[in-house]
Amino acid sequence: MKIIRSIIYNFSQNLHNTKNFRSQALLGNEDVYQCYHIQKGKYLDSFTQDLELFTKNLIQTINDCKSKQMKAIWIQLDQCQLTLAEKLIEQGFYMHHCTQNYLLFSQWIVEDEKNQLPNYTTHSIGAGGLILHNNQILLIQEKNGLYKDEWTIPGGLVNDEELIIEAAIREVKEEAGLDVEPYDCFLIRDLPIANQYQADLYFVILMRLQNNNQSIKIQEQEIKNFKWVELNELQEFYQNNKFGMVQSRLMESLIQFNKSNKFDHQFISLDAQPKEMYGQIKKYCLFKPKKQLGI
Repeated sequence: MKIIRSIIYNFSQNLHNTKNFRSQALLGNEDVYQCYHIQKGKYLDSFTQDLELFTKNLIQTINDCKSKQMKAIWIQLDQCQLTLAEKLIEQGFYMHHCTQNYLLFSQWIVEDEKNQLPNYTTHSIGAGGLILHNNQILLIQEKNGLYKDEWTIPGGLVNDEELIIEAAIREVKEEAGLDVEPYDCFLIRDLPIANQYQADLYFVILMRLQNNNQSIKIQEQEIKNFKWVELNELQEFYQNNKFGMVQSRLMESLIQFNKSNKFDHQFISLDAQPKEMYGQIKKYCLFKPKKQLGI
C-alpha cells in the first residue's frame, strides 16, 4: 500500500511539475511602439481546451513584458477562440474593438502612466471619381434606397488595405465600366456625425479616361441612368434634377470653379509610389501642392 501511495504521490508531483514547466510566455512579437502582439490565428486554438494553462502563460507574458519595459499587450481572438475572452478580462485586458471575424483585446501595462493606446477607428472613408472629359463630367443616377433617383458621381466606401485613389478607381469601374486614372483632389467633405457609430470623410478625386474609346457599362443593380453633362450646362441640369446634400455642394463648387476657368490648372499632385515604412514596402499616397504653384 505504501508503495502504491508513493507511486501516486510521485506521479502527481511529476504532473504538477510538468504543468509548471509548461507555463511560459505566449508567443508573439514586439512592434515599433514597444507593444507586444500575441501570435494570432491557429496558435491560440490549443489553449481553448486548457484555460488554466492559458491563464498561467498569460500571466507570465504580462510579467515578461513589464520586465522588458514594454508599454502594452495586444491579443486577437477569432470566433472559435472566444472562450479565452473571460480569462483575458480577469487579467486586466479590455475589449478594444471587434469586426465580423475577430475580437481584439489590449492592456496598457505601464504603471502610473495614462493609457496611450489609440481608440478604434473613428471615421469611415469614402471616395468618388469626378471624371472630366472634353469639358464634360459624368453623372450617374441612383436606382435604389435612400438616394433613389438622385444624381451623383461614381463612388463608395474605401475597402480595407485600399488607398483612397484606388477606391475611387474601383468604384468608377464597378459603376460605370470605365478605366480611369486619378490626377487631382477636388473636394474633401468632413461629416463628424454621419451615423450613430462613426464620423465620415469623403474625397472627390479628379479623373481622366485612360483612353477615349471606352463605352459606359452601368452597374444595372444599383445605377438607373447616366449622363455626360457639359460644364457650361451644369447649372441648368443641377436646378432641374434631384441631388442629395453632399452632391449639391459638389455641383455648386463645380459651377463656381468652372466660371473661374480653373479646370486647366492642377492644384494637387498625387504621389502614389510605394514607400518603405517600418522595414516593409507599403502602399502610400501623398496629396501635395503642384510645384507650378510656387508653394
